Amino acid sequence: MNLVPDDEWDAFLAALKEPLPVTFRVTGFRTHTFAIMHLIRERYFQPFESSTTIDKPKELVWYPGSLAWQLNLSRNQLRSSTELQKLKEFLYEQTEHGNISRQEAVSMIPPLVLDIQPHHKILDMCAAPASKTAQIIECLHRDESNPIPSGFVIANNVDNKRCYTLVHQVKRLESPCFAIMNHDAANLPNLKTNDGNILFDRILCDVPCSGDGTLRKNPDLWKKWNPGHASSLQSIQLRIETRGIQLLAPGGLMVYSTCSMNPIENEAVVSQLLQTFQGQISLMNINDKLPDLRTIPGLKKQLHLEQCIRLLPHHQDTGAFFVALFRKIDKTLDSSLSIQEETSQKRSAEENVFNEDGANFKRARYHRENPFIFFEEKDIKGFWQDISEFFGVDSSFPVDQLMTRIASDSGRNIYFVSDSLKEIVTLNQDRIKDTIDEKFNKFDKYIENSISIDDDYLFNK
Repeated sequence: MNLVPDDEWDAFLAALKEPLPVTFRVTGFRTHTFAIMHLIRERYFQPFESSTTIDKPKELVWYPGSLAWQLNLSRNQLRSSTELQKLKEFLYEQTEHGNISRQEAVSMIPPLVLDIQPHHKILDMCAAPASKTAQIIECLHRDESNPIPSGFVIANNVDNKRCYTLVHQVKRLESPCFAIMNHDAANLPNLKTNDGNILFDRILCDVPCSGDGTLRKNPDLWKKWNPGHASSLQSIQLRIETRGIQLLAPGGLMVYSTCSMNPIENEAVVSQLLQTFQGQISLMNINDKLPDLRTIPGLKKQLHLEQCIRLLPHHQDTGAFFVALFRKIDKTLDSSLSIQEETSQKRSAEENVFNEDGANFKRARYHRENPFIFFEEKDIKGFWQDISEFFGVDSSFPVDQLMTRIASDSGRNIYFVSDSLKEIVTLNQDRIKDTIDEKFNKFDKYIENSISIDDDYLFNK
C-alpha cells in the first residue's frame, strides 16, 4: 500500500521496536507559564547536561512557544533513574497542579490545527483520556485579560468510566467553560440555546480505531492485530464523522484523526465523507499550519487526499498518527440527526476499539446523579450573603451562575459555570440526565464536569 517509502522500511521497523519517549508540555494560558519553563530548563534539565548515558531533552520545534519537550527515555527509566528523581517529582507535582500535561507528541497536533479562539463553541466528540481536551481548554483561555471567555468546550464519551477520567484530568485546569457529555458520538442530540440549536465552531473527531499506531506503547497489539479490526470499525467512524459535520457551523473546522496506520480507517473514511457531502465541505492543507512538523501526505491525490497528513514513528520518534482537517462551506446543510438502525455487528465492534491511550473498553450504561439547582433569590439573601461577606467577594461577582447540588445543600458545596454553559443547562433541562458537576470556590477551585443526554431525547425534541 506504500504506507512507508521503501528506503525507510528498516528504520520504520526499528522505531516500532523501541519504547515511546516521554513527552510533556507546559500549560500555555497561565501567567507563570514561561517562569515554569525557565525553571525546568535551568534546574531540572541539568542532569542531562552532564550525563553520557542519556540524550539531552529535545524541544518539539513545531509546538508554539517552546513549551513542548521530549525526553528520549522510557517511562520506566524516568521512574528508576536516581539521576532524574528531582525532575520526575517535579513533573508529577506540576501535573497535579495543572501546570504541566504529560501527552504523547502526536496527540498535540489536532488541537493546534483547529486554530481555537476564546469565543469558539467547541465539541470533542470522542474525548478521554483528555489530553487533547485539556489542550483545547488551554487554547480557549489563551487571552489572559478574559478569564471567563464566551466560548466553551463540551467533551463527549460513550463510556461512563472514561467520563470520570475526563473529570479527573480536566479539573486541574480550573475552567468554568467546560462540560462533559456521556453519549454515543454518532447519535449526539441537538442542544438548544436562545438562538436555536448549537452549531459548533470547532469539532475534534478523534475516533475509536484499531490503534495500530500505538504499537510502541502497547506491545500486546503485535499479537492481537488482524485486518478485520479496521473493517469492523469503519462504519462507526464514518457515522461519528458524519454527525460531526452535521453539528459544525458554516465556516467551522473539524479535525478527523486516528492513531491507526490503516487506510481503511483513514483515507477511505475521509473519501467517503467528501463524496457524501460533496460541495458542502472541503479538505484544508495542514502542513501550512505546522511547517516544522515532518509528515507524509495522504495516499491518494483524488479528492485532494494528499492534504491529509500521516506521521510515521521513525521520522520524529513518535507514534503513528493520521489527521485530516475539514471546513464546512455550505450554509444549508441540515444539522438534524437521521436515526440509523443498530446492528449486532456494530454493537460487537464497539466492544473492541481503542482510543488514544490504547485502552480497550466496553460501553457502559449511563449513570444518574443528583441534579444541580441554580441560585434563587432566597439563596442570595441567605447563606451566600454570609459567604460573600466573610470572604470579601466583590458585588460584581455573577451570583446567578452559581449552583448547588440539591435544594437542601444549604451552601455546603457551591458550583460555578460560565454564562454560556448556564444557558445550555437551563434550556436543555428536559434532556439532561447527568448534569454539570463543576465545583468552584474562591480559594480551592476545581472543576468536575459531567453531562449526559437521555436516550429518550436524541433528536429535535
